[in-house]
Amino acid sequence: MSTVAQLREQWINPADVSTILMVIGGDVVQNAFAQGTGQLYTPVCFSFGCVAYAFITLVNIIGDGRLLPRPDYPVKVFNLESGYARENKNWVVGRLLRDIESQVSRKRPLHDDTGIRISVFEALENDNAPTEFPWSFVHVIGVCATVLQLAIAAVPIVIDRQWGIMFITIIGTLLIQIAGLLPQWRAEKLPNGQKSKDCYALTSGNGASDIVVILGRGLCLNLEEMSASQSPRVNRPWEKFQRLSQPVDLEKSEKVPRVDSQGRKAKQFHGFPLGFRLTQITCWVLSVLWLLLLVNVAASVDYTWCILGVGAVGMFQNAWLAAVELPPAKRNMPLYLCDTIMTHKVMDGIMDFDMTYHRGIPLMEEFFPGRLKPEEHEWWRGNRKGYDEKRMQSSNRGIPRSVQPVPATSTLDSGLHRRMSWFDADRPQSLSHIDYEPSTKWDDLRTRDRSRKHDTLDKVQEVDHDRDDSRSRAQHAKQTQTEDRPSPNQQQEPASVDSVTSPFTGAAPESPSSARVTDPGKVSVDFAYERTRSPAWA
Repeated sequence: MSTVAQLREQWINPADVSTILMVIGGDVVQNAFAQGTGQLYTPVCFSFGCVAYAFITLVNIIGDGRLLPRPDYPVKVFNLESGYARENKNWVVGRLLRDIESQVSRKRPLHDDTGIRISVFEALENDNAPTEFPWSFVHVIGVCATVLQLAIAAVPIVIDRQWGIMFITIIGTLLIQIAGLLPQWRAEKLPNGQKSKDCYALTSGNGASDIVVILGRGLCLNLEEMSASQSPRVNRPWEKFQRLSQPVDLEKSEKVPRVDSQGRKAKQFHGFPLGFRLTQITCWVLSVLWLLLLVNVAASVDYTWCILGVGAVGMFQNAWLAAVELPPAKRNMPLYLCDTIMTHKVMDGIMDFDMTYHRGIPLMEEFFPGRLKPEEHEWWRGNRKGYDEKRMQSSNRGIPRSVQPVPATSTLDSGLHRRMSWFDADRPQSLSHIDYEPSTKWDDLRTRDRSRKHDTLDKVQEVDHDRDDSRSRAQHAKQTQTEDRPSPNQQQEPASVDSVTSPFTGAAPESPSSARVTDPGKVSVDFAYERTRSPAWA
């Protein structure tokens, strides 16, 4: 037979191509499973990489015991309340930052001459159960792709009543659905703590142009726990499953309960959690079944184009699913974008963030680990005038938030936010928009963060500064009492807090600490309020 005849015969009915393609793309299928698992239906289709994925999973289960792939996007997680930072080891946290950065970039592009963009989000209520994910558009596309595969597999039945390809497609789809139903996917993708009140910052590290800050509000997933990515061989990841754990009497238990403990303990089976043992057994069985299915694929010599078409549809659908962007709400963490800080200099952006939310110290230490400039050092010590005046002299660095007014303490209903727009008297356009957290004691936060700054920057010099400052204040107070002492014949009326009107609320403040006095020497500022219910951010 000539070469032309052999090529013609191969293209009419390809031989052994399907067997080769069945062992390609196991990592793509693994990422598709990591993206789509969490519901009764897993939107992963039968494809050429399923056999390779089955043996990759078997190796991982024998090794580190994990189903999720390694993170494919670098993330450093900061707890801005405690100041602790840790490198991320969870695939979901990496994808969370990647997708948020991409979606924020489309809404508020970062110009070439801009140094940093800090996006501040507020966590919203999550309606899903602790071990469930919401339905999304990826499930619809998965169903459509599966229907298309079954339609292609039905062609040999209609033409020649050969059901071999249909049998292979149905069995492969069932094996995929069994693998997607394993509870270990949800054990690794969701933490036990799902009502965190902490404030988190996600960034790729020093040199990154984006920082994502999430205000927990008692509604956020514990990103610290997620980034640690505890092994499924231990009990803690399984405590959130009702059927795979059992209640523990904490009063009779000799061990001290952990933080975010749910009072449950994973059921054991031969030294390991029952859910992990279930994963091990299932992966062994699936590996054998996929091998047997591969033998059947090699035996299908007729209608090879149909089996190639079925595998190609699944391969492209899995590749799309593995790389698609998902909004945070589809990862059980709905967010509301409440503030965006964009500055030409990284230090300016972190300073503005610290003035607004009082959580900038960990970010400053991450992005500026070396020696600070003298004016920067003084700014973080509390002497901000020199640095701010130098910044305001530049035309492209914007007005520092440290010279803008700070709102008084206010209490708003849950889910309602007060948006303040600052307007300069000479320039009517809006300079900044900030959503301030409800029920926040700004004075207490300032006092606490000021002590942290002093400990971080220069403890010895700050003690000397405080000693001199307190001594001068005592002398000044003594001199003032001597000069302002009223005469015996003069009656002095006590000061009334109600006589002072707060420029932030238009009414008398509730306590003397929240009173504000407008300085007539400064630029006049108008305040506009807007009460809106937070929409879910997508």
